Amino acid sequence: MNRNEKLIKIEDLMLDICSGRYHWRDAITELEEYRKLAFDIYDSELEYSPMLQGYFDLMSINSLNPVRARLATRSNQPLFRSKTDFMGFCDDLMSQHDQFINRQKRKRNRNATVLEKRFEKLVEDHCKLLLVRVDLSYRYDADTSIRDFDANLEVLRRRIQNRDTCFKGVLDYSWAIEQGRDKGSHCHILLIYNGSKYMKDEYYAMQLGKVWQDITDGEGCYFNCNSKAHKDQYRKQNTLGIGMIHRSNALEVSRAFKAISYLARADKEDQHLRAKIRGKRGFG
Repeated sequence: MNRNEKLIKIEDLMLDICSGRYHWRDAITELEEYRKLAFDIYDSELEYSPMLQGYFDLMSINSLNPVRARLATRSNQPLFRSKTDFMGFCDDLMSQHDQFINRQKRKRNRNATVLEKRFEKLVEDHCKLLLVRVDLSYRYDADTSIRDFDANLEVLRRRIQNRDTCFKGVLDYSWAIEQGRDKGSHCHILLIYNGSKYMKDEYYAMQLGKVWQDITDGEGCYFNCNSKAHKDQYRKQNTLGIGMIHRSNALEVSRAFKAISYLARADKEDQHLRAKIRGKRGFG
């Protein structure tokens, strides 16, 4: 079980408990069973989503080792003195969780607006734009920490900003970090080239993927959204908005706006970051 699975397992337990799927006395047993799992992944310097932080706080998951923490918990009052106490805890934590999810949606809406304005300016300045989109992640067995992920992405962003090798013709770029159930922590990257000078979007997407694999010493993997097969699927659905975009083609431009807004789309479900480095952005 990798780090992502452990985080989601604990979050799911807390959501089940706070949704009333456990009798309050039975919930205590379930909470105890996840204690060692929590110690395996807890990092006091990370910022966690409310459900995870709620578990860590409730179970005294901190700098103590598991045995000392368990003894400290048992020497004090029980986790919940009564059903009323338990229900109050659940209601408060669910409220925090709902507020957290709503904040994420508002951030995504703001980010989408920023992306749209940047792209609108590029369309005004260039008759053709080449949009390249790649999804970056890690092999399932890599079990990479959020710190490793952040460090690797920082190296990649510097490479793009320096405009070297395959990034030489990049006019603008955007990125968004997410954490899903299946892919774990991953990053959507959008590169925009001057379409009058650069073509072969599938090639540039592949080169970006190779750079990512090199940065991660082979532990990273990527999905080339600009592959012919993938673009053919978009064409069949009449949603193709990446590759070569002509300013004179209103339909292409409209679909491109939709494609780039995917990076920050507010209606994405269950893609919020469960853990992140304090002060670090998830979009840029």
